[in-house]
Amino acid sequence: MMELTRHGDYLHVSRRSLLKFADFRRVVTAQFVSQTADALMLVVLARTLLFADPNGPTPVLLAQAAMTGAAPLVLAGPIGGFVADRWPRRQILVSGQALRACLGLCAALAVAFDSKHAVFVVFVCALCATRILFTARIASVRHLVRQHELVAADSLMLIIGVVAGALGAALFGATLVCGPVGQLVLVSIGHFAAAYGFDRTRAWLGGEGETTAIRWRAVVGQFTCGKTRYALASTSAHRLLGGVVVAAVALDVDGRTNGSASGYALTLATAGVAAFAGSVTSEWVNERIPRRPLTVGCFAGGCCAVSLLPLVPGPAPRLATVGILVFLFQNLRVASDATIQANAAPGSCGRVFAAYDIAFNLAYVAGLVGGLAIASNASVEVALGAVGPLYFLGAVVFALLERERSRRVQVQFLSDPAPRNDVLSHDSPSDEREQVEDGRNNDECAGGSALPREVA
Repeated sequence: MMELTRHGDYLHVSRRSLLKFADFRRVVTAQFVSQTADALMLVVLARTLLFADPNGPTPVLLAQAAMTGAAPLVLAGPIGGFVADRWPRRQILVSGQALRACLGLCAALAVAFDSKHAVFVVFVCALCATRILFTARIASVRHLVRQHELVAADSLMLIIGVVAGALGAALFGATLVCGPVGQLVLVSIGHFAAAYGFDRTRAWLGGEGETTAIRWRAVVGQFTCGKTRYALASTSAHRLLGGVVVAAVALDVDGRTNGSASGYALTLATAGVAAFAGSVTSEWVNERIPRRPLTVGCFAGGCCAVSLLPLVPGPAPRLATVGILVFLFQNLRVASDATIQANAAPGSCGRVFAAYDIAFNLAYVAGLVGGLAIASNASVEVALGAVGPLYFLGAVVFALLERERSRRVQVQFLSDPAPRNDVLSHDSPSDEREQVEDGRNNDECAGGSALPREVA
């Protein structure tokens, strides 16, 4: 019998309380500065130099979004996972931010000399560097917090990312007087500041030193573990169906407003607000709802939202449906992120998380392309009508799919895990925090034991 709520006392984790710990605060602050600079740079290069006007045709904008989303995933996603496991992650973050600062200066020179080809190369390199740094940073989280704090930490980082993106867009408008060259110099300054912030972190963030080596076969084998496989499959499936709905609704809103409003812009804005709300509620939801009921509920909620669309005409209900689906996905995604982080074996978190991240993001790209193709060649009603039953099928499948135990994966190292001398230092003598070794932080997938309240 599937329990719908958690029983007994649960450990409440406040996102604000995590900021009291110095190393976590330093990483989050550096992330905020870096993502603000990233957002400013991408707006300058994408909106001013490279692509179509943001008020252009919605099909073109959807195809553009799919292309720019898939490129860094395919080019840099696998590299990011390998790099995050091969070298010390703190050094990756510091050096990577310095590289991003140099790319900003190169972009400024390319713009000054009006070299479109050079600007395009820098743009692609910046997207790839951002993906590699994201993987290294997200794989470091489990070294900064305890296992039952992972959901709170991940949700806080997603919230900060949204705020940073908004601030970057605001800076673009505020610094228009400086021109693109001046804006890109400001981007470089921001990345140098982020590099300094990561360099001040004293906690060991993993990477080189977790273990001497780990076979790729063992990394791949972790996806046969019940919890890891369940997280990847459920998140990717929900994201795929959500992409179909986003594309169909964007085209539908265009038609219903007769071009008086951009369906793409309205849909994107709705999705952004819903994602932010989902990040805010994810810790509260995780504390009260076990993972399987949460997953089934997200698919069942998506089925209900999409199935009710024929009964309520007008663009507003369709935009509200997009908001509901993105809100549900964000709660599921934060919980799945924590599951992957908690269950990845020592020395493999970067590669395991990179594979998971690539899977659900490419699923969204496929959903966008599929929704655009179906809505353009058949109709919006056909696209939305096909999604509802698929959400219901997903709810049934993930209600029945084995999650707790499938086949125990024995991760074989080429040598013993390297000794770790650094402890989780948060400059808080009154807080007797546990020294969380990765091997002790995992469940049956990695052969360890869980801390008081499992996030997975």
